[in-house]
Amino acid sequence: MKARAVLIDVGGPILDEDHEYSAWDGFLLELLTEQGISITEEELARSIVDAIARCEHNPRVAAIWEIVRPDLDRFHHLKDELREFQRRHLREEYVPRLRSGARDALEELSERHVLALAGNQPAWIKGYLKETGVLDLFDWQLVSEEMGLSKPDPLFFRMILDRLSIAPSEAVMVGDRLDHDIFPAGLLRIHTVRVLIGPYREQIPPSPLHVPEATIASLLELPAALAGARG
Repeated sequence: MKARAVLIDVGGPILDEDHEYSAWDGFLLELLTEQGISITEEELARSIVDAIARCEHNPRVAAIWEIVRPDLDRFHHLKDELREFQRRHLREEYVPRLRSGARDALEELSERHVLALAGNQPAWIKGYLKETGVLDLFDWQLVSEEMGLSKPDPLFFRMILDRLSIAPSEAVMVGDRLDHDIFPAGLLRIHTVRVLIGPYREQIPPSPLHVPEATIASLLELPAALAGARG
């Protein structure tokens, strides 16, 4: 696994977003209750985890459908309300949190590899990464909002590598999602490492193409994993 460049997902491996997911789930539970839908917190959580395990693109939207099917009108209403809350919460209330150990791992990686941000994120998140001393460790610093496309579009990964003049075989994609990170990167013959962290650790590979070449528990394990896999 030759790794001149290491592409790293932002949400999950670098930023701990568990508190954001909790806010979404709390809102969705209240919304369902207001709509007269009887469901417990545990039942909603199980529905979301089941959707994550199936590698649904949007687990909460998939959970909504499972709860209200086949009522399409109600589904659209609940989905739109959730998405509006997510946009508003991200804009007005979300507070980024750097995952423990991430900065130390990135500093070590930057001494041996070209680093690239590879996240579906709003551009403003880079201000926080700058404040924490993380952003300047990356040679590629653009996120999806600035690029004009997002994962899992394979062009997202091609654009990064083309601008860095690095071949897919010399790059590694590191992420927590099998569907957004591992699968599309693998299609391009980019090496893949899964970080088994956050809610997406529940994902189950739906095909051999979703299986990563290596799995680690946090970015702290990545330098050693890459060093041991060179050759």
